Amino acid sequence: MIDKVFDWLDARTNYREILAPVRNRVLPHGPSWWFTSGSCLLWVFVIELVTGFLLMMTYSPSTNSAWASVHFIEQSSAGAFIRGVHYFASHTLIILFGFHVVRVLIAGAFRAPRELIWITGLFLFPLILMLAITGNPLSAGQHGMAQIEVEGNIIGSTPVIGPILQRILIGGDEVGHLTLTHLHFLHVALLPFLVIGLLVLHVTQVYKHGITNDNIGETSQPAMPYWPYQTIRNMTVLAIVVGTIAGLAWTRGAPLDAPADPNLSLMPRPEWYFRCLFELRRYFTGEWEFVATLIIPLTVMLFLLSLPAIDRVFPRRASLVLRSLIVVALVGSWAGLTWMSYATDWHDAEYLASESDSSDLADRARELADHQQIPPEGAAALLHADPKTQGPLLFARHCASCHSHVDPQGKGIAAAEPSAPNLFGFGTTTWIEGMLDPERIASVHYLGKTELAEGEMVSKMQEMFDGVEGDELTKLREQLHKVARTLSAEAALPAQSEGDKQDADVIASGAKLLAGKLHCIDCHHFREQGELGTAPDLDGYGSRAWLLGMISDPQEKRFYPDDHNDRMPSFAKDQQHPDRNLLNPRELQLLVDWLRGEWYVPSASTTLESPATPIPEMAER
Repeated sequence: MIDKVFDWLDARTNYREILAPVRNRVLPHGPSWWFTSGSCLLWVFVIELVTGFLLMMTYSPSTNSAWASVHFIEQSSAGAFIRGVHYFASHTLIILFGFHVVRVLIAGAFRAPRELIWITGLFLFPLILMLAITGNPLSAGQHGMAQIEVEGNIIGSTPVIGPILQRILIGGDEVGHLTLTHLHFLHVALLPFLVIGLLVLHVTQVYKHGITNDNIGETSQPAMPYWPYQTIRNMTVLAIVVGTIAGLAWTRGAPLDAPADPNLSLMPRPEWYFRCLFELRRYFTGEWEFVATLIIPLTVMLFLLSLPAIDRVFPRRASLVLRSLIVVALVGSWAGLTWMSYATDWHDAEYLASESDSSDLADRARELADHQQIPPEGAAALLHADPKTQGPLLFARHCASCHSHVDPQGKGIAAAEPSAPNLFGFGTTTWIEGMLDPERIASVHYLGKTELAEGEMVSKMQEMFDGVEGDELTKLREQLHKVARTLSAEAALPAQSEGDKQDADVIASGAKLLAGKLHCIDCHHFREQGELGTAPDLDGYGSRAWLLGMISDPQEKRFYPDDHNDRMPSFAKDQQHPDRNLLNPRELQLLVDWLRGEWYVPSASTTLESPATPIPEMAER
């Protein structure tokens, strides 16, 4: 019955004659594990095509939607797995192609009549690389978009045709929306069309002329049919390769960087397979850059293309030596330059810090996207509205000329020449206790570098502790701790909300000490006691409203009016014309929320990182 079905199909399609080259294929010297690379390459490319088509069903090539569509794909295990397979298969293609070229070189499989096999294979290699290059930025991630800009500049440095090719690649003078549409067209339409066309010619020539005409990599076995002897070897290697790809896709998955944003700093690097060119550019800078990016690669390609003609003039043994030297030179140069590039970065503290920050941003972007809907203007808007992301940028830009924000381990934003308090942990009990300590208040971490170092607050704290010892010193510190808890409760920090409820009695006791025995209201205003104008208002001290007012206009009556202010500018004084201020309302709110540790944290009870951790000098006591 089955034979009749196949006979019926053959009568109408003539499939037996079409498949005859495959069915009747013979290996003159028997099967070999060396010959598995070509078949493995072909099937990995098929896997790449299939997974690419599946991803196209959901992907949207737009700067506003690309990252969001990829994040949506990652929300399901199946989507994440398919994307992971697509990602790791692309890298596998490049590795296998390099190995395949080396095998063909050593085996001398480029000799007549197999020149077209060699030439089409060499032309396939840059096309496979271009598939990877055009695919990397499609997620609209920070690294991918930065890489394509660097790669576009490399191409643009090529004389005459470089600028034209650069515009075709990125869609204009700079990376933007058209970049993704151009890359998407190149990645899913033009390049696959060219690759498949060359593959058809390549495979046709392989079937016509066989795999090799040298005895290297072959056995002394008699001629044997391709099926099943070589096919079994091919499928065994393919199973190992596909299993490795699947394992990496399932356990690690494809990376998803933070959404591309020109305001976020990054030190872009190309993928590992282009590191050699990146390193080579270090030696040909400026107007000579095209030597590294065009002349040398083109020379290598032309030499390899002409190898069948060059090989004819060498005796068989000399040809083997030449081919071996070519392999050593190519692999050694690529590996050496690649290693040098990575080694340089491994010792570059700035680059390592940039990569760490980039990884943190990617994690943060995914957290926010998991928590809330991505706005129509794109995923980058998630980070634009995130205090944890924007706060450090705003602080570094507007505050770090005087203030530091450094934790006890020295991590954070350090002012080049600190001349104002370290604001890490501002508003917490521990931070305020430092202000109530006679040594720490006069240190560089508080008022030591300000004009207030000679002011009443510092002198009063020193007088309060002068001559106090033993039990009296212990009692005084306990009283000041209560005052610090009271003032910290005024800040209403999200990280301390539960602690403030539990310490209600301590906070109430501190309020009495502040207004009574310790005479703080002699200078400060607190809960309708004392007057404004000589020292900062302690009502709502460190709260969101207090900080907004303090940063907006520190010379306002509630804070440091007249000659009490020490150099701090007004960042948002003009409420009627916000565009004239140093900070607009959104930036001001982001900065304040960051200082208070008020941002979204998934599955966490606190929002301020180490809110009770003392700043450096406090930790010593």
